[in-house]
Amino acid sequence: MRSHAATDPKSADDTRKGSRVGRPPRVSTQAIIAAAIEIGLEGVTLKRVADRLGVAVPTLYKHIRSRDELVRMAAFELTLKRRAPEREDLHWSEIATGYALSLYESFVAEPQLVHELMKGTMGPDIELDFLERFLDAMTRQGFSLDEGMQLHHAVAMLAIGASVAAISVISARALGAPMDQALREAAAQREAETLKHTRSVLDTYVNAESRDWLDSLRLMLEGIAARRGETLPSSLRPLSSPLPGHSPKS
Repeated sequence: MRSHAATDPKSADDTRKGSRVGRPPRVSTQAIIAAAIEIGLEGVTLKRVADRLGVAVPTLYKHIRSRDELVRMAAFELTLKRRAPEREDLHWSEIATGYALSLYESFVAEPQLVHELMKGTMGPDIELDFLERFLDAMTRQGFSLDEGMQLHHAVAMLAIGASVAAISVISARALGAPMDQALREAAAQREAETLKHTRSVLDTYVNAESRDWLDSLRLMLEGIAARRGETLPSSLRPLSSPLPGHSPKS
């Protein structure tokens, strides 16, 4: 005997509609980035990401503008995760330095990220995850959440500023107009009696290396350590992070 449900048009219609009942899958920028990383950045497409998340491609455009933007953000996320220090035996200053280097090297490697940051289009998800990992590491080192947040701000501002300066130097060199040469030529064109202070330090100024920002970072960390009644570990001396094509100071 055939069941009543099989012959009831209303029941059959309800059964067909059942697959559409319920909330649509929730999608976030971070979920999209995670899916792209799982697929692999070389072969990732928006269609493959959408299929993995169970949504339509137009849904992705509510969170990202293009495949290129997605790849940049995913690459940034990968770099931060790979380079952020995770060893339990590290001193808090070594952890902070590792996070600073991960930010610096990520931005220098992908200058477009600086433009995204300046335009406010990078999105909050990566920043939130980075901050959470940093605060987790610092609280395990005896920092309060407020202290950890202040240290995060200081480290991030210094590292991002240094990366912008490094990108400027690299770009000028790539255009065949090294910044040190441009500064010397500009100074030479000024009246001899002008820039008397700047001329005195010009050689040092134009020969500044990319590692110099780490000296500033170390000075900041020394001050924080002093307030905590500590000294920095010898592993932070000396610091170096040369630009591509540059060698660290001896």
